[in-house]
Amino acid sequence: MVKKPNWIFLALFNIVLIQASTYLSRPMITYRLLELHSNNLLVGFYGALYVLFPLLLAIPLGHWVNHHGEGRFIFFGTVLAVVSTLGLMASHSVVSLGFFVITLGSSQFLCMVGSQAMVSNRSPNSSFEKYFGYYTFSASLGQMIGPAIGSASSGSAGLLPKSTSHAFLAAAVLAVIALIPVATWVVMKPTMAMSVKESRSGMSFSSVMSNPGMKTAMFTSMIISSSIDVFTVFLPVFGRDKGFTSTAIAGALVARAAASMISRFFLGFFTERVGYQRLFLGSLALSCIACIVAAFSMNVAFLTIVMFVAGFTLGVGQPMTMAWVSRKSPEHERSFTISIRLASNRLGQFMMPIIAGLVAGPLGAGAVFLVIAGMVGTTAPLVKKSLT
Repeated sequence: MVKKPNWIFLALFNIVLIQASTYLSRPMITYRLLELHSNNLLVGFYGALYVLFPLLLAIPLGHWVNHHGEGRFIFFGTVLAVVSTLGLMASHSVVSLGFFVITLGSSQFLCMVGSQAMVSNRSPNSSFEKYFGYYTFSASLGQMIGPAIGSASSGSAGLLPKSTSHAFLAAAVLAVIALIPVATWVVMKPTMAMSVKESRSGMSFSSVMSNPGMKTAMFTSMIISSSIDVFTVFLPVFGRDKGFTSTAIAGALVARAAASMISRFFLGFFTERVGYQRLFLGSLALSCIACIVAAFSMNVAFLTIVMFVAGFTLGVGQPMTMAWVSRKSPEHERSFTISIRLASNRLGQFMMPIIAGLVAGPLGAGAVFLVIAGMVGTTAPLVKKSLT
């Protein structure tokens, strides 16, 4: 067996806890808004607000990573996550809540840019699927345990949690623990060791997007990531509309994340047995069907099963597009390309909650899942064309 480098274990430990902290906080932000008597449109707006500021910074961040180093981005992103979750705990107005929603989104983005650039820059080309599989598996693990910890720490008062403040405190504790393995990374040297001027030379959005298949990979990644995000934001609203308890909704979110973990852990095995193209296209088709069925779920047990299927199939797309994007990029462009990919994801995560909020207002939260199904369905023919 080949011994794995230490950086991968430290990065994965950090991403598990950062994702757990984030995915604990996101549903609790929705519940805090509901406590403040906010409507579905405002819930959608805050879902979009979470990704707005990082979206504006995404392109320059791609250049800064090569100059300042991936480790520093992860370190400062983790520190900001601690500050953000403590701020959310203390926020009891729509305005202050909005400010810390922005900082929480920025903290997660810094950690993701740093960790994905580190995996892309330091992994052997032949092992992209394996290492990005580890990365996305770890992210799913965090997404699974986050809602579970949130439910346990907040308690239940029927349709709403008993204390969202306790949940935000738990999220802050997770972020503090995430800081431990990366505390020394504040002085870590960058992998590429390029100046900002050098990293900008010959690199532009248009040059990256001109690589074969890059547009499709970016678009598919955007749709999948924003679909997962909308599920996280609007499932509590759907549960309230259907009379499901907050504990039951947390269980459905845990099932989705657990299924994504399974599909990502065994991604290499599934790819070998099914084939890359068939697996990718099949996962998109099943995701579309699961989203449609979710809209008509009438009991918690059935919804949880559907969310498991959706999580399993949506979980396949992210590591595949990560490997696709990295392999299509020259080594010196990978950090920049990763940043663009994350920017496109955030663009989808900005637009989709707003669209979802507009749909959920007159039609109910269940209609949001139909919108997701339609968006996922548009990617399949594009992926087939690019991979043929």
